[in-house]
Amino acid sequence: MPAWFVRISGGLAYTAAALLSLWVSGLPAGVALPASGLVALAWAVVVLVWLRVVALWLWWSDDNYFWMPAHRSRTERSDARPLSLEKGAGSVRRQRPSVLRRLAAYEYASVPWVYMRQAAVWLLVLLSFMALSVLGHSHTSQHIRSLVRAGAAYSTATVTEVVDVTEIRDDEDRVTGYHATLLLALPDGSRVRSQGAYTEDEPKPNSRVEVLWAPTATALGGVVAEGEPLERHLDREWGLTLYGMVITAFALLLVLACMLPISVGAEADNLQDLAWSPVEQTVHAAAVTGILLAALPYLSGTFSDGSVQLGAACFGLLALYIAMPIRALFI
Repeated sequence: MPAWFVRISGGLAYTAAALLSLWVSGLPAGVALPASGLVALAWAVVVLVWLRVVALWLWWSDDNYFWMPAHRSRTERSDARPLSLEKGAGSVRRQRPSVLRRLAAYEYASVPWVYMRQAAVWLLVLLSFMALSVLGHSHTSQHIRSLVRAGAAYSTATVTEVVDVTEIRDDEDRVTGYHATLLLALPDGSRVRSQGAYTEDEPKPNSRVEVLWAPTATALGGVVAEGEPLERHLDREWGLTLYGMVITAFALLLVLACMLPISVGAEADNLQDLAWSPVEQTVHAAAVTGILLAALPYLSGTFSDGSVQLGAACFGLLALYIAMPIRALFI
């Protein structure tokens, strides 16, 4: 029975990871993080992945060292990797195998099943890669998160005062824009201050700019950043983005160019052995945990220091699932 705990916990972990990846892949920028249930689902994936590892070690110990109750026969214990439904009968009267034993036997003997499972893993890799990429792309400052939580609006404002103007120059010493502190008048009569506002032209009183602000919390100020699609922070409807799908297409090319040929070369028996190896799956669980921990500060909305950490998580995800079929070549 430990083998079925392995299968059930693995199926639940896969389902939870797929739901998390799909959810994050279409997460709108206007939803203040942490979204309800998002962090809990990430932790559920970690717990289920490690639950499968524990079940694997229990199964392996039972199959190799017989530490489970000794009165069970060899045929009763060997429910995970039967070599054949015809073996092991000896002089004992043969009975029809149970449904669970027949399913286990089919899993271990079926080449199509092994490759279907591998394809399902690749699909999850693509979804996860898209989720990490979208999370990094939508990553923003704590200031904007505060505006979103307060109910952000995107409006055209009139500049009433300009201070601390700084020119921005490129490598050829050409002016490419300006940073300044602006006092802005909104159409409803509200006034907000935008520190570090970026404009392509030098800001002057009575000029007009687009500003992201919170009507119910004007003390938070506003954000002016010409050339950036700040209006996306008003979007609160889930949906896959073009950016995410382009990134996924890139990951798909890696799957077709690297993972597919290597997996075919490794053969189904080796891939199956890898999937049921406690040592290999412990390393896999540790790597998956590291990737989720790298993404957790972004999921919880507590990280605001760039997206290098998520880039490392994306690289680690692809490296992990390219390395696994390579490892299967040498089993």
